[in-house]
Amino acid sequence: MAVGRLWWRFVAAFAGAVVALACASPQATKGVLGVAIDYRPDTLAEQLTTLKAYGVEAVAIRLRELPAPEAWESLVQTAEQSGLRWRVWLANLPRADGWSVAPERYRLAGNAEGVYPIQIADGVRVLLMVSPRETPALRLQTTLELRDGRTTAIVGDTAESVLLLYPLRRAALPDLWEGWDTYRDRLLHLLRHRPPRAGFQGWIVQSEWDVVSLSTLPVSPLAQAEWEGYLKTRYPDLVDLERAWDTSIKLEHHRDAARLIPLWREGRGLPFLVTPDGATRPQEVDSNRSEFWNDWRAYLLSRWQQLLEGLRTALRAHTPNSEFVVLQTAPHPAELPLPKGFDAPPLPVGWLMPTAWRNGWRTQLLRETLRREREGNLLPLVVLEWSGEDTERASLFQAFTREMGIERVFWWLNGVEMPETAWKTLRETDTPPETPAFQPFPLALWGLTQIQRYRSGWWVPSDQPDLVPLLWGFEIIGFQRGTEVRTLDAQGGLQITRQLELCLWLTEGERVITLRRFDRSPLSAFDLNGEPVRLEIRGDLVRLRVGTTPVRIRGFQTEPVCETSVDDWTQRVANLQKRGNPLGQDAQVLRFNFDNALALYRRNPAQGFSLVRINWFEFERAYQPYRWIEAESTRVHEFGTVRRDVAMSSGATLWLGSPMPITGASATYPLNLRETANYTIWLAVRGTPSGAVVWQVLPNADDAKPIAEGTALLRVERAVSRYADQCYWLPLGDVALRSGEYLLRLRWQPDAPTQPPHYTEWDVVLVAPIGIQPKQVLPPLH
Repeated sequence: MAVGRLWWRFVAAFAGAVVALACASPQATKGVLGVAIDYRPDTLAEQLTTLKAYGVEAVAIRLRELPAPEAWESLVQTAEQSGLRWRVWLANLPRADGWSVAPERYRLAGNAEGVYPIQIADGVRVLLMVSPRETPALRLQTTLELRDGRTTAIVGDTAESVLLLYPLRRAALPDLWEGWDTYRDRLLHLLRHRPPRAGFQGWIVQSEWDVVSLSTLPVSPLAQAEWEGYLKTRYPDLVDLERAWDTSIKLEHHRDAARLIPLWREGRGLPFLVTPDGATRPQEVDSNRSEFWNDWRAYLLSRWQQLLEGLRTALRAHTPNSEFVVLQTAPHPAELPLPKGFDAPPLPVGWLMPTAWRNGWRTQLLRETLRREREGNLLPLVVLEWSGEDTERASLFQAFTREMGIERVFWWLNGVEMPETAWKTLRETDTPPETPAFQPFPLALWGLTQIQRYRSGWWVPSDQPDLVPLLWGFEIIGFQRGTEVRTLDAQGGLQITRQLELCLWLTEGERVITLRRFDRSPLSAFDLNGEPVRLEIRGDLVRLRVGTTPVRIRGFQTEPVCETSVDDWTQRVANLQKRGNPLGQDAQVLRFNFDNALALYRRNPAQGFSLVRINWFEFERAYQPYRWIEAESTRVHEFGTVRRDVAMSSGATLWLGSPMPITGASATYPLNLRETANYTIWLAVRGTPSGAVVWQVLPNADDAKPIAEGTALLRVERAVSRYADQCYWLPLGDVALRSGEYLLRLRWQPDAPTQPPHYTEWDVVLVAPIGIQPKQVLPPLH
């Protein structure tokens, strides 16, 4: 027995020593902090010497084009002699020409003159389609040649039409065909000529996929042959292909399908398949049923992943044990989201964060880290563009990247010098990467709270399905999620118990709330700062104090209801009823329905709670003196598309993103006012507000003239409140109106119409009596 105890002590001591050595290892406690520079043959040696003198230990050399063999040999030799740990950043993957299908971007509103100047900077040719504004239909199809990206289309009176453009663009998408083969062969030739050795750490391969490039069909013969081969494999029988794409004309060969281009995407455009040369008649399809885009993106994704894996294998054959990271530009906050698969290929993926989007860096990185943390795959690398900004701000964000668990952080000197003092500050304030801690809340509740850090972790919106919002009114906000509690019974067996955890908070202030529970399980509560919260439990009722810091309550077996909300709704209904009958409704009928729901709640709280809530909200809506209009609900607009996002007021916004010069875009809303009053028109704008809005109020009649109009600049400093960390409430103007039906027309005008791209995004339009001011994503109390 003594020998056994001695043996186990030795094992424990040895394990402790191993852990101590691991903890003492620099790689285990400290991440990589480096600088990325653009390759310039004449200054590379000087740059590396300067960085070494600064104390830089790691560098990434960015190649905008592959050098000649002699220049490559000089690059490798210079980097090896520098004594730095170095990487090669391949930022020049080849790109191919193609037809871009983006009708939400390339569109022009019709006019009576029928003359349209067209400017597409990278365009070579354009397919022009004319459709009636109200009902999508193909009225005219023509092809125009562009000279220096410009042309003029003359199509006659098209005032009631919309023009959709499908440009053939240069370098419109990554070249996964002839260009890739040539690039790979040249790169491998350089490695055979002179492989990197001393100090070489690995490869950074920059990916440049975005929504438009994923919706671009290449014109190269090899690309079309590969696409045809994919279709033959997926649909050996042409009948299956015809059914999947919902074609209206019989296909004779797979190559006929490979030549087709859709005129729709993401619900916008025209439901037709056409050939660019117009050799075949346009085929009308049901765009909601057609599998064209699913097939195209599946093909593109499989080929992209196959080529990346092949490139990694080839590079590692010449540089064994080297890292291989795919670098993606962080999603633009104003852009539509990438389809799944392209945002996270099955290889290590890093992020490039451009300085132009610096204000959104923290939010973007938090949400991405949370998503990856759930998948067990954190970002291994982040490249931050240096723009000569405040060093303290840069060091704070660098520390934040470490808090997000990122091991490799590089500052990209994109033509801007970094002072030695700035680098020393960044190096001295650098911290080891940590394991990030999160407290997620439902994405749908983002408009009722904001991202912030508590002692228990970052309070971050998440789309995970187990977070279910609680609908308890406008003041008490919360959600529930299921948890598993694992315990051991008296015999040592594992017991798993399903429980519900509630998370509650208020938008402002604090108050005592009462919950009614339907089980007697033990409960515990604490806030997100780790402070315990006292629970007063009397039978089925649980009382606790809740404020702006979220409180988590654990132990429920079934979902409780909020007794405080029912009391608030009852009092609110009584107060509203004192105002008399709302316009067009009978308050007695509303009260009768509410009382019946309340009686059911008293008999059976579990069944009656939702009915009380519904009838309370009917009361609220009946007495609302304002009009709350979802921006995307308009049927008459010149914007690009509807952007789906559950964080917004109704799960979507009205989105405009134009790469062409435009004078503006308008949206028209029906406006039914119940009261004669002085009103303020409000607009909730997503992202940094820019441009101006010209507003008009018109009688709801044909050829009516405006009875009131005005112009408002969209600027952050004019905002009265903010929600979801990205939306701003801005006043547009005041107007005195009688009760009745009107039309509200809002026209956005960019600051510089001739300097695209242009972007604006609207969430909500509110027309409310003066004195009612919006705060969040919910209709304001009155």
